Amino acid sequence: MKLNYRDAVILGIVLALAVLLAGFFFAIKPKNDDIKSDKASLETLEEERAQVETKIAEIEPLKTEITQLYNNTNDLIGDFVEYNNIVNSRKVDQYMQHFAEEAEVKIMNLSSADPTSGALSYYYFTPSFLAEDMLAQSDLNGARSASKAERMAESDALAARTQETVMQGQYSITVEGEKENLWKYMELLEEQDETIIINSVNFTNLMIKDTKTSKSSDDEEEQMPSAQFVITLYSVYDLAEPNLEAE
Repeated sequence: MKLNYRDAVILGIVLALAVLLAGFFFAIKPKNDDIKSDKASLETLEEERAQVETKIAEIEPLKTEITQLYNNTNDLIGDFVEYNNIVNSRKVDQYMQHFAEEAEVKIMNLSSADPTSGALSYYYFTPSFLAEDMLAQSDLNGARSASKAERMAESDALAARTQETVMQGQYSITVEGEKENLWKYMELLEEQDETIIINSVNFTNLMIKDTKTSKSSDDEEEQMPSAQFVITLYSVYDLAEPNLEAE
């Protein structure tokens, strides 16, 4: 069948539309769907990136806080005797020797023990009140109870606190020397910076000489003043430095 010009033009238009429609459905539409899918994925990734950036922004202040806490803890640890100095009884004795040498006292007897774990007690004053029942009965306006509570506040608070576990080494020593040197020995223990507690001290032969009295006979040996100390040395492990860098 022979087509006239008008029919040929119409057929050409129809074929062109068919090609365009075929191209749309087989090429353009899938690409358009891919674009929509990519946009959705992009929005999800951008949201995830925003969340990650928020977390990263929170990390730096947290790292600063951890570093500050680490430094503050190390300052507290610095108050304790270094663990290597009391790791065993021989180390405890070696660590304590310089106090006697500096005070120029003679060591007569000593006993040191290997460190053990124990509670670090709080030292505080607990007020006492006589006849508390009578006090309560006479407190008609509550003023005395309020005053008592105020005076007891510190000791009550410390008594309620948990006692921390630390390492402790026991050291008992008897030293002999001039009275002034014994005082110096005790002052050295009191004034040093490490956490050392004098649990007890007992002085003997600290008699004050009276120059007006007659001197003792030559065959009577003069006894040197002496002092017996019971001492506890406290230690903790060094704090390992935290790893704040991301792997």
